[in-house]
Amino acid sequence: GETDGSSYPNGGLRATHTAGAYTALDPTSAIFMMDDTIFIPTCFVSWNGDALDEKTPLLRAEEALSTECSRLLKIMGHTTAGVQQNIGLEQEFFLVPREAYATRADLQLAGRTLLGCGAARGQEMCDHYMGPLNQHALAAIREMQSEAFKLGIPLRTRHREVAP
Repeated sequence: GETDGSSYPNGGLRATHTAGAYTALDPTSAIFMMDDTIFIPTCFVSWNGDALDEKTPLLRAEEALSTECSRLLKIMGHTTAGVQQNIGLEQEFFLVPREAYATRADLQLAGRTLLGCGAARGQEMCDHYMGPLNQHALAAIREMQSEAFKLGIPLRTRHREVAP
């Protein structure tokens, strides 16, 4: 909950019971960490249910979409309890050392890999998907997470990819 506003000098312009606003835990969003701070997503609404944040309208739109999609599916002969939207960020990228980049004309001219080889067999454990990130990669990912967080995008997954 939040303050009811009764301690603010409002000149008697409104009743204090209408100055209240409430927070509630958002169970649809994961709790996440950024550096050494834990973030717990919540919704923020006024005393009469008006949204005071950007999350509440999104949740209400998702609920409306689920209801209407369920109605459409029922008309089409399918039964469902609801639908769930997934709009997560899924972007893979590869960190290429500057020296290696300088030797690759495809990366320099096209900005992407055009030449390569098939995936190697018998990859070492240090190249494994769940292997530890090297410090250069970890620093780059932390910087990207920080910038994404400023845009309201919590990135939770970090792992290695093994690329040819």
